[in-house]
Formats: sequence, C-alpha cells, structure tokens
Amino acid sequence: MSFANETRFAALPVPMMDAEGHDVLVVVVKATFAVDAEGTAFLADPQHAIRMNDELRSPDQPNSSALFPSDLGVTKRGTDVVVVGDAISPKPVAVMDVGVQVRGQLIPLRVHGMRVFYEGPLGVSIGPAQPFTRMPIAYELAYGGMSSDLSVVELRNPSGVGVAKRANELAGQRAPQIEHPARPHRTAADHHAPVGYGAIMTHWEPRLGYAGTFDATWQTTRMPLLPSDFDPRYGNVAHPSMQFDPHLVPGDPLGAVGLSEAPFSTVVPELPVEVRARYDDAERVTERPPIDTVIMLPEKRLLEIVARVSLRIGRGKRVLRDVVVRTHG
Repeated sequence: MSFANETRFAALPVPMMDAEGHDVLVVVVKATFAVDAEGTAFLADPQHAIRMNDELRSPDQPNSSALFPSDLGVTKRGTDVVVVGDAISPKPVAVMDVGVQVRGQLIPLRVHGMRVFYEGPLGVSIGPAQPFTRMPIAYELAYGGMSSDLSVVELRNPSGVGVAKRANELAGQRAPQIEHPARPHRTAADHHAPVGYGAIMTHWEPRLGYAGTFDATWQTTRMPLLPSDFDPRYGNVAHPSMQFDPHLVPGDPLGAVGLSEAPFSTVVPELPVEVRARYDDAERVTERPPIDTVIMLPEKRLLEIVARVSLRIGRGKRVLRDVVVRTHG
C-alpha cells in the first residue's frame, strides 16, 4: 500500500485493529497553528510532529501525569480539549481563578500557592497558601494520589495529593492546590473529584472503565477482541469536563483566562483536509476527518488540531492500495 501526504500538515498512516477485530488503517492528521494578538490563527512553522506515545510531565517519576497525550488511537467520541500551561499572575497572589472557554461553556479552576495539611483542634485542615506568580496546571497539584501502603488509590488521579488511609497521615504533607471553585478543599475530609485541564492516561478512570470487562466470559467468547461492552470513550484523553460532543468545528470559540500574560482568545481554525483511498476493486473513498483533539498552549500562543479517519484495510478482492492526504477546496 502506498501513502502520500500532499499537505503542509503532519500526517501518519497507522495500522491498527478496531473494536470488532477488523484491520484498519488510521490516518492521523495534525496541524499546528500560531495565534496572534488579535486572535487570528495561522499555520505555525515548524509544524509539530505526531506523538506516538504520551509525553510524561516527569518521566523519572512512576506516578507522573501526562504533559501531552499520544495522538494515536482508532476513534473518539466528540472532541477532546487539552490545555497545557500555568496559572500566571502579574503580581504575587495566594490564590487565583483561571478559566478555559470552549464554545459557550466556561470551565473554571481555582489555583492556590503551596499549602500543607496541619493537625489542629478540629482535625486535619489545610493551612494558608504561599504567594506565587506562576503555578503549573498539573494533576500532581490536584486532589488524588494514593496512601503510603497503596491500599487506597484515587484512580481518577493517581498523580495527585490528599489521599491517605487515615487523615492524620496527611499532617505536614502537601495539600491540593487546584480545585473547582464550587468544591473547595478545606480539610482532609474533602474528597472532591479531581479537576484539571490536562490529559488523563489509559490506566486512569474513567478511561480504564471504558475499556470493558475482561472476565471469564470475555476469555471464552471474545479474546483477543475487545470486550463487547467496550466504550469508544476509552479513546478520549481529555478530562471529562473538557470533552465536547458533537465535534468542535471551525469557528467555535476558544479562550483562556489567567493562563497567559496576554489575553488568549481565538476560534477553531479551518482544517482543509481530505483523505482519499483507493481499493483493488476500483472503489474510491473520500473522507473529511472531523476534528477530535484540540491542544491549547495559551502562553506559547499555539494550537494543535488533530483529526483522524479509519479505513478498512480489507482482504480478497477489496484491499486498500493507495491513500492520499490532500488539501480540500
């Protein structure tokens, strides 16, 4: 099979297997845009390469979160939005609110400076925050983590802080610094759902649960195929609050507040791409892949836009022979 990319974007053909065991060729297309002060997005130079694997925030740490997600995968539901960056204040503050806007929806976070748990007369509480001017929006600073004996694990964010077998074990330990404004963390008794703008990994919930049930029934009736209750949302990498269905389309507003020194506001840019495929039996297929991933880097004023299409490789008289990625229009 031949593959050609006639665009300026990054494009990669990846042989994979879909949920029903069919051999497919997933064509991943990725465009990188720079955003000027007026909010206009234009093609960046150079274009970012397609990521084959998750890029970890701290590769030497076993419980590191993902700084950037892999671009690979067969399918997603809707569009993932991932934001990579820091809360930035022009002057030292102990706490500040930031926000990401997608379409007409605002996703807020409250960011505190470094703070720790302390044991007081009313139990284990969270002390005052230290001033900061820049704080990474990282799951390592949000509620989560695991107890020292690994008997308690917050599977929605194993990288975080605040989880323990007993509250008094948290005294003197780092407390959550990133929270939802409506669900503040004040004491060791607060177990709110972890929040953030980053990607979640395949072994975190809810992605882990979407993989399906690998039990004895699966072993005897489906293996090596995916379980019958496999959910395509397993492919979604964004925090649940940052997943949008239906797909984002060109013109949808994007913005971030408190995540860059200058205001960051733009719209989803046009991705004028089509994938053309030819089979042995002379059948020709043309697909316009939907945008299924948007990665925003507000401080760097960059956007990564990813789209994909899945093509049956086929067998017998209907075998995929040629694939071309072209600019549409």
